[in-house]
Amino acid sequence: MNENSSPNKSNPSAEAAMARHVEAIRRVTVDHEYAYDCDNLMTNKLEYMASHCNMVLDIGQSTREKAGLFEQRKIESMNINLEETPADIIDDICAPSRLQYERYDGIVCLSVLEHVYDPFAASREIFRLLQPGGYLFLHLPFLFRYHAPQDLGFTDSYRFSRDGMAWLLRDFSEVTLYSIRGPYSSIFNLHRSWKKSVEKHLGMAPARWLDRIGIRFFGRPTSALQVSGYYAWAKK
Repeated sequence: MNENSSPNKSNPSAEAAMARHVEAIRRVTVDHEYAYDCDNLMTNKLEYMASHCNMVLDIGQSTREKAGLFEQRKIESMNINLEETPADIIDDICAPSRLQYERYDGIVCLSVLEHVYDPFAASREIFRLLQPGGYLFLHLPFLFRYHAPQDLGFTDSYRFSRDGMAWLLRDFSEVTLYSIRGPYSSIFNLHRSWKKSVEKHLGMAPARWLDRIGIRFFGRPTSALQVSGYYAWAKK
């Protein structure tokens, strides 16, 4: 075996790649303030976009329930296929052919990238679609149940920790992640009935209570990053 190819020698390329990943993680801020107040966080961020952005792209039509915050001329919706609510643009966010680069100063992409076939390509395209100084409001699950339909009308392929989201958004100049729920409520949220029944009627107060009780009797988890998912607010 060639001395330079010895498996015991350091690999500068691998070390440099790992250093870039660590740097991306360290640039990210994690905010736990809205862990049990996601609706207020979403409203705040969408209101900011509605008042500060000239053109917003809604990927996956995730702002339907809060569409009233935007003027008709300020927002365009995009989806990969025609649904019951037709989108303005039908395109593939992983490899768009109809969307215009740097057209938008705000992009909303909530609970979408776990379903696409290449979220890293999608993230690069989102970056290109944004104008310099533009904002991305993103949501991705971490500790969450599998939720693709049996007929695979859409897939459910990816989950992202803090570290994964940091790498996904590494090209952005500023990234803040907002955690969702805590270590024990995230376990209950793995069951579909928890969100559909309990939180639908009682909000996220039961989740807060579960985490307080869990920490009291079972102790704190190994990491404060043991959560059900993250919202991200990123600036290009």
